Amino acid sequence: LSRPGDAGLDAMPCRVILLIVLLGLGAAAAQEPTADGDTNGDGVVDAAEERAQQQLHDSLVQAAALMEHGSATAKEAATEEIARMAIITTIDQPFHPVTYRNAAIKAGIVELLVALLSPTADATAAAQRNALAALEAIATDDPTTDLDNDHARYVCDAGAVQHVVRLLSSPQEQLQVQSAACAAILAESVPCQTALSAAKAEVPLVQLGTFGNDVAKLHALAALEQMALNNPLARERIAKGGGLEIDRDTPRYPEITRDYPRSPESRL
Repeated sequence: LSRPGDAGLDAMPCRVILLIVLLGLGAAAAQEPTADGDTNGDGVVDAAEERAQQQLHDSLVQAAALMEHGSATAKEAATEEIARMAIITTIDQPFHPVTYRNAAIKAGIVELLVALLSPTADATAAAQRNALAALEAIATDDPTTDLDNDHARYVCDAGAVQHVVRLLSSPQEQLQVQSAACAAILAESVPCQTALSAAKAEVPLVQLGTFGNDVAKLHALAALEQMALNNPLARERIAKGGGLEIDRDTPRYPEITRDYPRSPESRL
């Protein structure tokens, strides 16, 4: 590989390294991981587990370098694997969901993903789609507990909301769908819900819920339902935009709305 500062990092070695390091090391290191890094469930973070944690950190740092300095195709590969690992750790091994998310935050991954969403970023539509998927997965709370891990709030504090709202009106369907999915997850967090409403996300969400494809409509509806909770201003905007009609007319397809974590490859 080239040095991290080189702009021409090649995508194929990037993808191979990320697959081997991110997926391979975790699968070998973990059995029943916990958030504190205890991957074998014995209550002690031993040397092997510490090495696994360090390898995870190192792989994320490398992915960060690719997102910041890599070629367009390298950025696509890096964001795809970051998203894939965030999704996989939500539903399966190798790392506890909170462990991976905390490591991603510590490595500066969230800020780099947000930066790729900027209209001035040197990023393809595919890289932006992957970045949105990664932010959605990182913002998703640990499914094994009812506690709020504050990852969604961190994503919003990093500046994601303005870009997510803008991309709801993207001319590219893949970005509409993924930004709506990300908005739906962020809207589950009260601070993020407030930020989304401040950015008037209700307007493009209603538009997407009216004119988007079926998957985009369902994610938009999920976001609007969350934003309407205990928020009179949001309810007023949704009603004015015709959101109540969307709620009545949009069919429910559970297999394509909330099935995302069980089938990450279908949207990456």
